[in-house]
Amino acid sequence: MISHPYLFLHDSHSGVGIPILPAFGRQYHGRKKEVARFLEIPTRMEVSNRSVSSQSQFGNNSGKVEAIFVSGRGGSGKSHLVNKCGDFLSMQGWLVIGKKFERGLEHNAQGVVCSLFDEVVKNLVMMRNGGDEQDTEYSENVAKILVDSFDASSLSSLFGYLPSIKSFLDDIAVKRTSFVESNLMHWQLVFLLTRFINALLRANRPIMLILDDLQWSDELTIELVLGDILEAVFDGKGGCNFLFAGVYRDDNMSNEHPLSAKLSNLRQSQSVHVTDIDLSSFTKRDISEIIANELRLPSRVVSELGDIVHKKTSGHIFYAVELLNALVRDSTMYFSSKTRRF
Repeated sequence: MISHPYLFLHDSHSGVGIPILPAFGRQYHGRKKEVARFLEIPTRMEVSNRSVSSQSQFGNNSGKVEAIFVSGRGGSGKSHLVNKCGDFLSMQGWLVIGKKFERGLEHNAQGVVCSLFDEVVKNLVMMRNGGDEQDTEYSENVAKILVDSFDASSLSSLFGYLPSIKSFLDDIAVKRTSFVESNLMHWQLVFLLTRFINALLRANRPIMLILDDLQWSDELTIELVLGDILEAVFDGKGGCNFLFAGVYRDDNMSNEHPLSAKLSNLRQSQSVHVTDIDLSSFTKRDISEIIANELRLPSRVVSELGDIVHKKTSGHIFYAVELLNALVRDSTMYFSSKTRRF
C-alpha cells in the first residue's frame, strides 16, 4: 500500500456493480533494485554527456562502451525487465531496438543481427515521416551521414544487407549506386556493421540495442556483436551515446559455451564496462506484494496466500503468475459481494 497507494484509492468495479477480475502479470511488480541498477547506466551516460565532472561523480567508466547483461532462469522476467526499461528510455528520447535469437536456429544467428539493424532503419523511416520536427531532422541527418560514410561499393553491399535502406535513402543513394544482391562474408558484415553503427552515433542521439536469448546464438555472431561492434563503438568515440543490453538464460549455458568465455573477457576489457544483473527468485514478501496490489488488499491479509504460492512455485515468477491466474479462472479466488472484496 505504501509503494502504490493509488491502487487502494479507487474502487476496482467496472461501474455496473461487477468487479473487475484480477489479471496477475499485467502490471509490472517487484525488481525495484534491478530496474534502478539498469537505469543507473543510461543516467550516468546522460550526465557524462552534459558534465565533464561526471567521472568524479560516477567513477572512472567514462568513455567506455556500456553493456548490460541480464541473466536468470527461463521465465524469471528478464525480457520483461529490459523491455520496461527500454520503454522508459524511449519516452526520454532514446532510440531503442531489440531482437531475439531462437532456439534451434543458431545457423541464422547473423540473420537476427541483420534484422536488428534493419529495424533501426525502419524506425528512421517512420521518424522521417512521423511529423515530429526533431525526429525528421534527426532522420535526415542520419541519412546524410550514411551517404558520406560509405563509398558506392560499400553502400551497394549495405543495400543487400539492410533492405529497408532502399526506402530510407531512396532520394539520395539511388543516384550513387544501383541495388544489387550481396552474398556477404563475415568480414564484410564486420566492416559494414561497424561503419553503420558509428555513422549512426555521429547524429548524437542515444541508442540502446537489445539482443535477447543470447545463449541461442553461435560463436561467430557472439564475436561479431560483443567483440567487433562494441570495439568499433569505442574506437569511434561513440560510447557516450550507445548502450547494449544482452539477455540470456544462465540455466541453459555451460562454462564451455562461447558466450561464457566472451563475457569473461568483456569483464576484463579496457574498452567495455559490463554491468551484470542476475534475476533471482521472488521472495515471499515480493509475491505477497503482487497479490496485495492486484486485489487492493493490505499485505497482512494476503500474506498466507503469498506464502502458499511462494512454496508451490519456489518464487519463480512465471509459475507464480500462472498459479494465481488459475485460481481466478477456477473461482478458487473470487469476489465476495458480502465483504465486497476478493
